[in-house]
Amino acid sequence: MTLEFRCADVGVACRNAARAETEEELVAAVAEHARTKHGVELNDTLVDFARTKVRVTGGAAGG
Repeated sequence: MTLEFRCADVGVACRNAARAETEEELVAAVAEHARTKHGVELNDTLVDFARTKVRVTGGAAGG
């Protein structure tokens, strides 16, 4: 099982899809991407909202 988050699912014009095996790893990857590519520091409210858009996939983590 892999967790996936896509920027586009929260209305951001970005094709990035972060994947990880745990929610903790996924939040860290999404936060890093948001900071480096979008100039956004995720606060608790943004993290909570992002968690509502996480999908469970069958694929391998990576990317």
